[in-house]
Amino acid sequence: MSNTKKIVLTLSVNAKNDVSTVAFTVANAALSKGIEVGVFLSSDGVELSRDGATEFTHIQPFKKLNELIESFAENGGVIWACAPCFNHRGLNAEETVSGTTVVGAGPMLDWILEGAQTLTF
Repeated sequence: MSNTKKIVLTLSVNAKNDVSTVAFTVANAALSKGIEVGVFLSSDGVELSRDGATEFTHIQPFKKLNELIESFAENGGVIWACAPCFNHRGLNAEETVSGTTVVGAGPMLDWILEGAQTLTF
């Protein structure tokens, strides 16, 4: 196995589930360790990419979800939203959180083929 400094984190739940807060907390922690992190949002998780969708989500004792996502993107984290999942829900690519790319699985799979470790939430 390759000794890589990349992680792909997959997330399939929306802001109503505390797992989304835990996932972005872990993603930010990985960034702080100098690891490149890509978050692939699928299924209901693509709703996290919608601007304003996480504004009122605050699971104690964690930071607010919107702050976690903003910090993740500002610090170089990559956010991919599954295009078929995104389109199925009628979401608008012009109304996404900064740093979000609506794509197929290709970019995520490229990272994995290059040796990225994976985490699933």
